[in-house]
Amino acid sequence: MPIFGFHGVPPGEYSTVSQFSTMKRAGIDICYTLYNSDQEVKTALDAAKKANVKLIIRVSSLFTDTEGTLNLFKNHPALYGYCIGDEPNPSDFDNLAILAKKIKKIDPYHIIYINLFPNYVEPKLLNNITYRDYLNTFVQKVPVSFLSFDNYPIVKDQVRIDWYKNLEDLRSVSLNKDIDFWAFACSTIHYDYRQPTVSGIKLQQFGNLLYGAQGLQYFTYWTLNYEANWRKENYGYSIVDDRGNPTPTYNVVKSVNEQIQRLAWVFSGAKSVAVFHTGINIPEGTKKLYSVPEQFKFFTTYGKEAIVSIMSNGKNKFIIVQNKSLSENMRLEYQPKMRMRKVDNNTGKSMELSLLKKYNDSILPGDIIVFAYN
Repeated sequence: MPIFGFHGVPPGEYSTVSQFSTMKRAGIDICYTLYNSDQEVKTALDAAKKANVKLIIRVSSLFTDTEGTLNLFKNHPALYGYCIGDEPNPSDFDNLAILAKKIKKIDPYHIIYINLFPNYVEPKLLNNITYRDYLNTFVQKVPVSFLSFDNYPIVKDQVRIDWYKNLEDLRSVSLNKDIDFWAFACSTIHYDYRQPTVSGIKLQQFGNLLYGAQGLQYFTYWTLNYEANWRKENYGYSIVDDRGNPTPTYNVVKSVNEQIQRLAWVFSGAKSVAVFHTGINIPEGTKKLYSVPEQFKFFTTYGKEAIVSIMSNGKNKFIIVQNKSLSENMRLEYQPKMRMRKVDNNTGKSMELSLLKKYNDSILPGDIIVFAYN
């Protein structure tokens, strides 16, 4: 499962094998950074290669001398792709399309990365079209490798009411247009975003996965303080500090990433067949689970808020339940009606469940339980 650090290891003195190795140990294997020169890009690519990290690069020469820059870097083994835009307005789409097509003609093998707005931005930033139209228009015009959007849903320890609607929109467009999507978790203090926690990171990243995301991103990897606005907003407790030293968030992200990779055989390449919500408060734009899933004789969260996702991956099918609480364990009681296995979060391995037994499990805040069947 690709895991990506936005504002990763910065250029210059920090572009070292040691810093990229620190990133790799956190479970992040793709780094995005803005570079000031081609030489900074080359230095970073060479160091990243030794740490087995890939780079998505953005440098001014990519726009002023596209062919020359691509020919300079397209054969480097540490290159993952090119970033050509972040949170574009619809009026930017035509120019982005021209540049993306030019890049693809010269280098068809590396990805083109453009990150899109979330659904809570002011309508004028979307030219007053609906968010779904924003996504559809983008896909129709710009030949990107996948969709990416940056909704940071946990604000003042509360989950945005429209986050799940944002995931519903990405899931729908992804399935209709047959294009993958990548999604973010907020991993730094800024504005009204608080210090990252295990339950918060799990809620975000597993929520993304249950809706079908095929790549996971963190904003930010590096603690931002080298611009006045970032210092003003008191960025802090990113995955590493402003000198590249791990913060308490580092081990939080590392542990969640390790769990995700143990379950990569479930999520990587999977299709989201259906997503339902349980509990009293059903988010706008989502579907309520009204009945026991057909694979179970008995199934209840006892009124607690959860996601129930049905996914398909090759010959394997999955029912995955996520506890949507940030602070309380959730009780799940169930009895399978067909041959089914429960996947161990700690090992990624699965064990057969008895059709004659009623099970009672406790799901940690933000965490999941995975059931597999054929």
